[in-house]
Amino acid sequence: EPGRPGRGGYTLQEALDWNPKAYTKFKKFMHHLIDEHLDTTKCASSQNHALLKIVRDKAVDAFPDLENYSGYWPLNDMIMMRLKYTSGRARQKEAKSGAGKTKTKIKK
Repeated sequence: EPGRPGRGGYTLQEALDWNPKAYTKFKKFMHHLIDEHLDTTKCASSQNHALLKIVRDKAVDAFPDLENYSGYWPLNDMIMMRLKYTSGRARQKEAKSGAGKTKTKIKK
């Protein structure tokens, strides 16, 4: 799994073996596209497929080398990692905002 090198996964940056500037440019561009077009409170599997295609197409236009990777796996991994992070943060924020609310118990 990308982004979990300590748990049998790998870092995308090391797997791609791109120079650091190119990887940073790719990462920033992808984060911008994802934040602009997708629902960052949902995981990748819950996204609208047409919007995912828009993000993929724009990324390949900006980074044509992505066509050299089977199934655009770096692109899909970046989307998955970003949405896993943002949806997790949204759930944490929702839990914190709900933490102050107390439920009243019904006495019998």
